[in-house]
Amino acid sequence: MNIDTLFKMPALPAGKLTAAKRRMPEQPPDGGVKRLKANSGGTPSSVEMEDDSEAPDPSQLHWGVGTADSGASARLPGSSDPEEDRFYGDGLSDRQREIYDIVDSAEDNGPAMIDVPALKKMIARLEKAAAKNEEMRVRFPDEPLKFIESEADLDEELNNLMAASAAPELYPQLISLGTVNTILELLGHENTDVAIASVKLLCELTDDDTVAEAEEAGEAGAKALAANLIENQVLELVVNLIMKLNEDLSDTEDRQGVYSSLNLIENLVTLSPPTAELVVSKTALPSFLLKRIQRKPFDSNKQYASELLAILLQDSKPNRLNIIASPQHGVGVLLKVLSAYRKKDPVDADEVELMENCFDALCSCLLEREGKLSFLEDEGVELMIIMLRERKMSRMRALKVLSHALLGDDGADCCETFVQKMGLKAFFPIFMRKGLRSYRKEYKTHSEHEEDEHVASILVSLQRNLQGDSRLRLNSKFSENGCEKLDRLLELHDQYTSRVSSFDKANPQGPRDIERDDDEGDDALDTEEERYLKRLENGLFTLQLVDLAMGYACAEDGEDEVRNHLKKLLSRRGESFRTLVAVLAEYAANIGDPNAPPNDEKVRVLEVAKKLLTML
Repeated sequence: MNIDTLFKMPALPAGKLTAAKRRMPEQPPDGGVKRLKANSGGTPSSVEMEDDSEAPDPSQLHWGVGTADSGASARLPGSSDPEEDRFYGDGLSDRQREIYDIVDSAEDNGPAMIDVPALKKMIARLEKAAAKNEEMRVRFPDEPLKFIESEADLDEELNNLMAASAAPELYPQLISLGTVNTILELLGHENTDVAIASVKLLCELTDDDTVAEAEEAGEAGAKALAANLIENQVLELVVNLIMKLNEDLSDTEDRQGVYSSLNLIENLVTLSPPTAELVVSKTALPSFLLKRIQRKPFDSNKQYASELLAILLQDSKPNRLNIIASPQHGVGVLLKVLSAYRKKDPVDADEVELMENCFDALCSCLLEREGKLSFLEDEGVELMIIMLRERKMSRMRALKVLSHALLGDDGADCCETFVQKMGLKAFFPIFMRKGLRSYRKEYKTHSEHEEDEHVASILVSLQRNLQGDSRLRLNSKFSENGCEKLDRLLELHDQYTSRVSSFDKANPQGPRDIERDDDEGDDALDTEEERYLKRLENGLFTLQLVDLAMGYACAEDGEDEVRNHLKKLLSRRGESFRTLVAVLAEYAANIGDPNAPPNDEKVRVLEVAKKLLTML
């Protein structure tokens, strides 16, 4: 006999799970009514009617609009007006109406406040239920019916303790009283339903919404709980539970258990960011996530696995290197998942999020040299070029991936492969905005500013890294068709110059005092850095890339036609190459540490600026 089937709960709605609340029956039982009446402070005499009372049977009455004889057949006791009987209001007897009034009154009182005595009572009940269940399992290991009741009681007490999430400032009590250890022990319970209930409890206690709404003491309590859980190896226990659950079963409880386990890990990473590296280095979670995002068909757990993977890779170099070098070959797995969207779009918003998460995880891997090598070996450049040509939703993210893959010295091989695989033919129509109107009409989420930034980044990386014949092929694009691509760059320059100017006018820089003490000087420096970052977000970064691309195009040997064309366009507006130089000088001044020797990128930008000055 499989006792696990006795504790299966109905499926909960998709999305992040919360504790299921019991619903009020449509017609409450008499016993419950008496208890509610007593708790509400009313007199029981009005509810506790005799068994032989003369209350009418509603089934014998004809409600609503009557027939010709409704005046007699639908008349209630005490009613004297037949017209009133025909439109009797809510169809309830006096007794039923009073019952619902009592229930409404009880609900209006709201949940009881959680304080230390109340929390200790809940903890005591949980400890008692856990001890009783353990005792019954030891006494009757082969007779499940003997410990079923104790298991149900334990499950109920775990659900009851979720109420403690309303008072995170009391979490230290859970630690000091040993309740955390009890819950962690239950994660390894033989009945996976009890283990899942324990995970759901920990999810509720560490929920980010609960922490966000809490005051300083509550936030400190939540962080203390997270630290204690991690210290007591909750990560290993939860991952072991994930591996034990079977998502292939028709019952959804195991799938919900996996979802709650992933939710708990995300909560712990939010409360304690260093947890991200612990869970990747000390558990089998990375292997599970890479396998789970490949599983078909699509479901909420597949989407959540992709989201958690992107979170773990976002801010951790060790995690990125771990995934890249994993036996599953992380970059290859991500490319395999994304290849499904090269010629078709995701079905719904949840699947769109899965695709976005995989693209984000791939971009994180491409921050590392090893990630770019793996991307090149697994034909990632070719896949992104196909996405550019197919013009599906994935095109937007393919541009972002290429901007990461081609960037820096490590991106030189990817740049060469991009040109050799006919990437320029797919790239420049996007650069010239061919078909953009119809594309934006089909995909409302398209961001013009984001696309401009990625396009400018790709172009600058190609100009920086290409050599030999590939470089000549790229440079020839600027002189063809009357230098139309140079015209497009100047158009982007005007667009983003205007955008940055609008931001500067709306956010003027405050006056600087000549004399400040050290603290004021540090605050002023922080303010300047914050303002510069906001200017970058409001178009300055794209402007810098666009002007650098024009500078590279004009600085090339033998490109007199390009130089003369741009010089003529600028002179018509009363400008010169000094306009570009000013932007590049600000760009170079903010590359790297100002107190350290100039890095290669800064040197390159300054060289381009100097060449432009010599052309005046």
